[in-house]
Amino acid sequence: MHKRAVKPRIIAFEVTRRCRYICRHCRANAGIFDEKDLTTNECKKILKSIAKYISPRGAAGKCILIFTGGEPMERSDIYELIQFAHKSGLKPVLATCGYLVDEKSIVKLKKAGITALSFSIDGANAETHDRFRDVKGAFDSTINAVKIAHKARVRFQINTTISKINAGEVIGIARLAKELGAYCFNPFILVPTGRGREIANEILDSVEYEVLLNELLRIKLRAEIKVRVTCGPQFARVCKQAEAKGLMEDVFGCMGGRGFGFISYRGDVQTCGFLDVPAGNLIENNFDFKKIWEESEFLKEIRNVSDYKGICGKCEYAGVCGGCRARAYAMSGDYMSDDPVCNYGRGEKG
Repeated sequence: MHKRAVKPRIIAFEVTRRCRYICRHCRANAGIFDEKDLTTNECKKILKSIAKYISPRGAAGKCILIFTGGEPMERSDIYELIQFAHKSGLKPVLATCGYLVDEKSIVKLKKAGITALSFSIDGANAETHDRFRDVKGAFDSTINAVKIAHKARVRFQINTTISKINAGEVIGIARLAKELGAYCFNPFILVPTGRGREIANEILDSVEYEVLLNELLRIKLRAEIKVRVTCGPQFARVCKQAEAKGLMEDVFGCMGGRGFGFISYRGDVQTCGFLDVPAGNLIENNFDFKKIWEESEFLKEIRNVSDYKGICGKCEYAGVCGGCRARAYAMSGDYMSDDPVCNYGRGEKG
């Protein structure tokens, strides 16, 4: 039996794939090219459809709407879209590389109604970060943007894509995030999609991954900084196992297609940006987010944890974790298969 759809609490809206960086791990394969974006009017219709479904009467518990890309600030109408989202009853935040954040733009972002920013730092120092981003000076540019946001009193978090390249710097990056004034450290576990396919060999093996999860747990338990993990749903299992150590906070596994939704630069509704399988296109479906979210057979399948295959299908933590459907799809071609980086429950095969 398929699990009934619940209204998402967080939606990421990929408003462009344009970006001046060509990062090695970019799931969007973003770059400097003539990629057609959705029009301002189309974006507003999408935002209006989401707001109508999530909170038709302006109820409490606003949905967080993440403007992402590419680099969303490459859109000349980004402030207009943020303001529209805010006035529609959504809670707009922005994921940015930072190179367009300065004293003038941060004021415009605040005025438009932005509630938080996320910046990506993929190394504890410039050498690692710039190598990962493939742009010399990227680290200094991001740090400068972070300091501008902090001075302007705009809440921000630090995102980090973890692979073999920078796994040894996780403690240093978390410490840097805290020193910079971030309220949250949010590691992303590498999923080999987009340009990330080219560095698939840098994905952590199951032992390295388990070590990382426990290191992140130690950081969380020491309360150095709030820790959330994306594309690493097994962190929920590790935290569940740590309840005896006094961890009381609820930590969720994969929320894709459940509490989290994604809208692509083409208007496709997806579980997340890493699983490029459309549940339906908003433009083709008269901007009816509710219909796609509740009636898509693909989303119904994803929500049915009992049908997961392999180790995920047998794991006692399947309902807590869920495994990464995007990584399963990228590495096996089957989004219902088990998550290849997790070794929990494999016994002698570990």
